[in-house]
Amino acid sequence: MTDTTTRPTLTSHPTVDSRVGTATIEIAEDGGSYTAVRLFGAPPDRIFRAFTDPDDLRQWFPAGAPEGSVLITCESDPTEGGTYFYVMEIPEYGRMAWHGNYTGVSRPDRIDAEEWFVMGEQEPDGPPSVQTLVFDPVDGGGTLMTMTVTLGEPEDPEVLIEQTAGGLGSSLDAMDALTS
Repeated sequence: MTDTTTRPTLTSHPTVDSRVGTATIEIAEDGGSYTAVRLFGAPPDRIFRAFTDPDDLRQWFPAGAPEGSVLITCESDPTEGGTYFYVMEIPEYGRMAWHGNYTGVSRPDRIDAEEWFVMGEQEPDGPPSVQTLVFDPVDGGGTLMTMTVTLGEPEDPEVLIEQTAGGLGSSLDAMDALTS
C-alpha cells in the first residue's frame, strides 16, 4: 500500500514529461511478486479504459517492447468472468502472448485478473499470475495506480527486475501520454 503522506500528486508532477520514468517497482526478495505504482494525469475511468480497451492497448502496450513490436491480437471483455488475449509480434524474438481471465471488475476503481504469459504459439499451462490493479483518484483529476502481481512461479529477482522494470515503465509512460 502506498504511504499517503508521500503520495505523488499532479501538483508535484503536473505534466506528462514530469511523470516520465516515475513508476516505482518493488520486487519481493523471493521473486514471487512485485508491486508497481504510477501517477497518471487522467481520471480513474480513463485509466481503467486504457487498461481494457483494445484500441488503447494497441497504442501503449507495445511501448515497453523492442522497437517495431506490434500487438497483432488484442481482445478484451472487462467484465467479471470475461477474458482477454493479447499477442505481440516482437522483431527477432517472435510472438509473446498473454491469456487472462477477469476475476473481479469494479469500474473505474479496480481490476482483478489471473494471467498466463507464453512465448510462441503454446497454450498456457501451470499456475497463473494473479494481478490486482487499483485506480485511486488524486487531487487535480489524476489517478494513482497500484499494480500488485503475484507470479504463478517465482523468478530470479534480478532477472525479474531487469525484464519488468524497463518494459513496464516505458509502457506506462506511453499510456500516460495517450490518456493525459
